[in-house]
Amino acid sequence: MSICSNTECNLDIYDGYDECILHCSKNGLDFFNIRFDFYNSLKDYVAKNSIGGNDFCHFFGVSFPQPDMQSKINYAKILNSLKQIHFDNCHYFTSYIDSSEPEFFFQDCVFHERWSIYNAPVLSNENGVLYQNCTFHKEVSSFSEDDKKHVIDSQLFNNCEFQKGIEFGDVEFKAPIFNNTDDMDSSIKSFHLMNCILKDKFILNRCNIKSFILEDSVFESKFEFKKNIVSEFGIFNTNFFKVVDTFETQFGKFNIKKSIFEDFVGFERCSFGESDESGEDFVAKFIYATFLSFVNFRNTKFNGGLDIENINLKEAPNFLNANINSKYSNRETFRIVKSSFDKIHNYIEANKYFAYEMQKYKEELQGTSKTQEKLILFLNEKISNYGQSYIRPILYMAATSIIYYFLILGYENNVLYEIHPSINGTLEKISIFVNNVSRNILPFSKTLKVGMEFVSLVFYIIFASLIWQTLVAVKRHTRR
Repeated sequence: MSICSNTECNLDIYDGYDECILHCSKNGLDFFNIRFDFYNSLKDYVAKNSIGGNDFCHFFGVSFPQPDMQSKINYAKILNSLKQIHFDNCHYFTSYIDSSEPEFFFQDCVFHERWSIYNAPVLSNENGVLYQNCTFHKEVSSFSEDDKKHVIDSQLFNNCEFQKGIEFGDVEFKAPIFNNTDDMDSSIKSFHLMNCILKDKFILNRCNIKSFILEDSVFESKFEFKKNIVSEFGIFNTNFFKVVDTFETQFGKFNIKKSIFEDFVGFERCSFGESDESGEDFVAKFIYATFLSFVNFRNTKFNGGLDIENINLKEAPNFLNANINSKYSNRETFRIVKSSFDKIHNYIEANKYFAYEMQKYKEELQGTSKTQEKLILFLNEKISNYGQSYIRPILYMAATSIIYYFLILGYENNVLYEIHPSINGTLEKISIFVNNVSRNILPFSKTLKVGMEFVSLVFYIIFASLIWQTLVAVKRHTRR
């Protein structure tokens, strides 16, 4: 017989494989037919490789099949006879290992089936985790089997790869779920917590995640979520007692609803939405989200727009140098942002968001009968962009002056009377009437041009409005 190709094994190869019964792949194998051989070989392996009697055993490259729970030759019994187990480069074609007595450490292992997480003591290792540099090809999950929460005491993952999702329900975590290396990039297809309690800090950084959802959960310590890329992010009915930091994270779809944040929350240098034209689905929504401390949106981009109409704020948020797509944002959002700058006396930024607020108000008036408000907003927008431009009213004054000058020339040269002589009599009667009325309007009466009192009055009113618009715009750019 040939020897197993695994360098640390001297067992005979298994029929049709290059490895022995322990190290050959169990994918597609009918375990019922090999259970005796696997059980006996694993028992011999432990007898030869365990240290200190049954205190410690290092399994290298072993491929574990689904255990036979109803059989007397269930290999989990062999594992339970040990005190400490180091699984190294092992493969698992089972959804669990029914063993909770020994201390475990899974290093560089591959899990081919859906894997269930159970509370297990951790064998001492550098990162203090249960799973290190492992690859999970299918879902990873843990759920309580009764009305009580399933308690997990140990740190779980260090630099692991998740090709599918992670899902926990009704679990109380007394240690961090992740303890990744700081400069390690990772990926998770989805992460979903439901009705969980996290006693210790939650740190997940530099990760590419398709879906990240938190529901009905409580975070009692720091929540750190920095430099991630998340396609869909949702927090629903979840409470955070300590600092929340999402520095430089890129969010696609974003929704926080009915959740409470009791300490500082940072969204600095984050981006929300995929692009400026991403549409209403990518509006960053804070619906009945309550912030009991300071929240920071400094240098943040809301590419798909922002909705904080129903937000609850105890302190004014920081939106310094934020970029908000106005197309899909609502008026109340811009009012809140404007107010936040007013409270810290940053009137220049406040005026910018005042313009956005008025633009949204103008859009709201479309289809209503409020003609007066529509006219005022229309003129304000066209003349000075709601006080944001002092160049526009100056240019309008220059153009108006030129028009007024040509009207004076036309009057002095009787140009109007030469266009349609047949109506000159009617025009003269109208002119005399409106000019007489204009002469009696103070304080313009002494400054009106003789014979053009009405026209002068109209242009004086226009000039006064343009001058006022210019002064308002200049003041909004220079106000202390």
